[in-house]
Amino acid sequence: MKQIRSGQSFLYRTNGYDSTVVEIRMRDKVTGSYLQVALTNAARRFPYLTQKLVEKGGAYYLHRDDNSIVAVKTDKFRTLGSMATGYHLLDVTYTGNCIRVAFHHGLCDGRGVMPFIEAILYDYCCQKYHKKFSSEGIRLPGEPIPEEETAEPFSREFYEVDEQAVQPVEHDGFALPESTSTPDACYHSEILLDEDTFVHAAKAAGATPTLLAAMLLSRCVLELNPQAEKPVVCNLAMDLRSAIGKELTHRNCVGTAYLPYTAEDMKTAPEELARRYRKLLAAQREPNAVKAALNKQIGLFNKLDELHTLEEKRQLMSFFNGMVNNTYVISYMGRLRLNDYAQYVESARFFSDTICGLTVNMMAAAGKLSLEVLQGFPEAKYAQAFRQALAPYGLISASALEVITTGKDRSFVTASRQAERYYAKPESI
Repeated sequence: MKQIRSGQSFLYRTNGYDSTVVEIRMRDKVTGSYLQVALTNAARRFPYLTQKLVEKGGAYYLHRDDNSIVAVKTDKFRTLGSMATGYHLLDVTYTGNCIRVAFHHGLCDGRGVMPFIEAILYDYCCQKYHKKFSSEGIRLPGEPIPEEETAEPFSREFYEVDEQAVQPVEHDGFALPESTSTPDACYHSEILLDEDTFVHAAKAAGATPTLLAAMLLSRCVLELNPQAEKPVVCNLAMDLRSAIGKELTHRNCVGTAYLPYTAEDMKTAPEELARRYRKLLAAQREPNAVKAALNKQIGLFNKLDELHTLEEKRQLMSFFNGMVNNTYVISYMGRLRLNDYAQYVESARFFSDTICGLTVNMMAAAGKLSLEVLQGFPEAKYAQAFRQALAPYGLISASALEVITTGKDRSFVTASRQAERYYAKPESI
């Protein structure tokens, strides 16, 4: 039973942390029996994703969960960490043509759960269509599980950093007038693009898809808020694994890169802005900059370890409750590996309902790129302006803004109720 270090920022929220959901839309109706077999096989390959949460002395640990993980036919998101999900921090449900994988961010991040989802889809398609598809890049049951997959990126020791090599970056962004730390609901609108068209346009400008999305959305925000006295800042979720040699870990290993945008940038050619953004990203991905960012999280986690009660730790981490990242966030989960069975998948997206400000979640699958606009306020002008800006880049569809909810979190309650005789001796990191 090992203590969680990474992901602790999601574990000490006042009311837990609602699930993040990856939804895969298949072309044909989902067959539950085939999905269950695929899920069972994936659970054998990824046992560390089927663990439950145990709390002892104010610290959280992951422990083997002997309850079977079951794919359930329902259009509702079930409560993670509850009896309904067998205390699992991950849940698989389906209805119609949709398969949904909900996970707790305290267990893993998006990149950490992606191989699990890819393994399910591979196995499911092989059964559903009675064909042996290519398993290239798919992690299969029976294969050895490298220790690197469960490596903890946040030890107690700080990384060595050459502070003079760390370039300061503007991150104090303009706050959207509509953003609030206490939203009544989360709203979403999905914009679906032809991936090849958007990628081609990004390359033509010398940008990546995420950079092009940031350039377009920042312009939209500034046009709608010409009074802004601070730069519009895109908080770009950044994978930190490669900089610390932990490419395979499923643990949370994400930081933030900052991309400021000012009125002067509205006059700048896209190619020049993309060049500047690439340079800025490279500086923030430089190993010293990454390790400096990791050290901030290690320092926070070390302070947590000095406290002895759950109440004290929740108080220390209370600033995460209702946190707004100004001006907005972009998170790109990546492209689903679908090999030669991509024709059976329509598209995919990922979302959550814990957004206070404005966030865009990006995900690619089967030739389509989903941009899920999520926000903690009902005003639709940003989603509408972004949709209009994206229209020339292979727009397929765009949904109206509406309320979205995901599964609640019960693990912060049930973790402290696990009978001690059933779990192993706690092991700190």
